[in-house]
Amino acid sequence: MVAVNFFITLLLLSGVRRALLAVGKSDAEVRRIVSAVGISLWGWLILAVVLAWQGTFRSALDQPVPYIALAIGLPILVGAWLVQRSQVVREIIVAVPQSQLVALQVYRVLGVIFLVLYTLGRLPGSFALPAGFGDLFVGLTALLVGAAYLRDHPKRDEFVGLWNGVGILDLVVAVTTGFLSAPSRWQMLALDAPNVIIGSFPLVMIPIYAVPLSVVLHLASLKKLAISYRPTGQQAATA
Repeated sequence: MVAVNFFITLLLLSGVRRALLAVGKSDAEVRRIVSAVGISLWGWLILAVVLAWQGTFRSALDQPVPYIALAIGLPILVGAWLVQRSQVVREIIVAVPQSQLVALQVYRVLGVIFLVLYTLGRLPGSFALPAGFGDLFVGLTALLVGAAYLRDHPKRDEFVGLWNGVGILDLVVAVTTGFLSAPSRWQMLALDAPNVIIGSFPLVMIPIYAVPLSVVLHLASLKKLAISYRPTGQQAATA
C-alpha cells in the first residue's frame, strides 16, 4: 500500500511537471510549483504512514472523535479549498489535460484487494463488496472516459461529469460502509466480525491517503469542466 501510494504521488507530480512545461511555463516556475506541491504531498504521505504504523486508526472505541474520520476529512476540505481558491492549483488544473486527470485514476482498480480479502474472510461483505466493485468500475472506466475525451467524443464533457459523480459516490459509499463496519461507538455493520483491518497498517493507507487524493482529483476534474464552460472573457478576468 505504501509503495502504491508512493508511485501514485510520483506519477501525479511527473504529470504536473510535464503539463506545466507544455503550456510554456519557465523551468524556474515549474520547479517552484512542483516543489510546493511535492512538499505538501510527500509530507502528507509520510505523516499518514507514521500515524498508521503507530496504530492510530486501528480502533475508535476509546477516541472522543474517530481519528480516521479526521484523517480522511481534513485533507479533502483543504484540497477542496485549494481547488476553489488557490491560483497555483488553478494553473495546474488549466495546464493538465482533462484526459490525464481522468485516466490517472486507473489506480482505483487496486480496490480489487477488498474483494480478495473478502474471499479470504478478512473483510466483511457490507464494506468489501460495494467498495471493491465500485473502485474496480471507476478505475476501468477512467481509461475509457479519458480516451473518449482525448478523441474529442461529442459527449465527452457529459461522460467526464457523470464519471466524476460516480467516482465520488463510490468513495462516499466506501468510506461510510468502512466506518460503520469498523470498531467504534458508531458501528452498525458487521457486528459479529468488526472491520478491524481497514484501520490497520498497511490497508489503512487507502482511506487516509488514496481516498482523499482521489476526491480532490475528482474535484479538480470538475473544476476544469467548469472553467472550460466559462466565456473567454470571464476566464481571462479570473486568470
